[in-house]
Amino acid sequence: MKNKPNVSIVVPIYNVELYLEKCVDSLLAQTMSNIEIILVDDGSTDGSRRICEKYSKVDQRVQVINQQNGGLSSARNTGTIVAKGTYITYVDADDWLEHETCEKVYNIAEEGEYDLVFWQMIKEYENDSVFVLGPFGKDVEFDGAEMKKLQRRIAGPIGTEMKKPQLIDSFASAWGKFYKNEIIKSNNLKFVDTKIIGSEDIFFNFQYFGCIKKAYYLHRHFIHYRKDNLTSLTKTHGSTLFPRFLELFNYLGNEIEEKVLDNIFKEALKNRIGISMMNVGLSEVSPRNKKSALAQIKSLNAYLSEPVYVDSFVNFSFKHFPMHWKLFFYFCKIKFGFGVFLMLKGMRVIIK
Repeated sequence: MKNKPNVSIVVPIYNVELYLEKCVDSLLAQTMSNIEIILVDDGSTDGSRRICEKYSKVDQRVQVINQQNGGLSSARNTGTIVAKGTYITYVDADDWLEHETCEKVYNIAEEGEYDLVFWQMIKEYENDSVFVLGPFGKDVEFDGAEMKKLQRRIAGPIGTEMKKPQLIDSFASAWGKFYKNEIIKSNNLKFVDTKIIGSEDIFFNFQYFGCIKKAYYLHRHFIHYRKDNLTSLTKTHGSTLFPRFLELFNYLGNEIEEKVLDNIFKEALKNRIGISMMNVGLSEVSPRNKKSALAQIKSLNAYLSEPVYVDSFVNFSFKHFPMHWKLFFYFCKIKFGFGVFLMLKGMRVIIK
């Protein structure tokens, strides 16, 4: 490609041959042609590599990188290193974009001189599409104090933001965003392996948001997020989620200390820790966990007795929660594992 691309699209790939063509087709169909598509095959053992090579032969904008399996973070970092676009966006290989995404978002980013533009998703189930509302119901510009508030919201919610704890990470994902390539590289930002911190997206965004001056939320649903692929790199959870989340909290806490951020960041992080029992608990009671119900309850009690969780609930506010969440987090606070277990079993109904 002779001209510098406006946008680099990095696609980490691992054993997604059933979905990959739909994803790449949506990228090649972008109404903006000056893009590059970086397909990072992370050691796939199915037909994914063959599909990647097919696309690279028919369109010079497609670049294929093959590497040994290193996980999602490694694949994203590999793609970022070679990305030449003004902006970088990350797309999971089983998801897809609306065709006008790059053109619309790029124009907004350039016209407003934004360091970040982010947007909302459509959850795609086998027989249903759900337009996610997210935390903002309209387009919003962030700068100055509002930009710092946006970074703080990555650390965790406070006040009325606690109303819907299930939305805690509604804009903390790496996909659904245009990042400035220059900012990522000049600050040496990298995704930390999810095997270490449980959520590479949260920490990456917390760091990135701390480096930028202006951002824009575009209230459009440009990305289709597939929810019926249980083998996706970003949609699987193992029984080690709890210790990995503890490490995430350490990373966030250390970043807050090193950057000498306001105490409100520490309060927000404590709220994140408390709310994270929702995800930790759902991982524990997952059908993929073959432990007995009694063993799962025992594990939940052990998690709730961990000092970092006990501390998070000392001043934890229940004020803005609806009743079912008040009950759930009250059980967490008093370390009532059996009650937490029962509510987790019905959680999919609660958070729908």
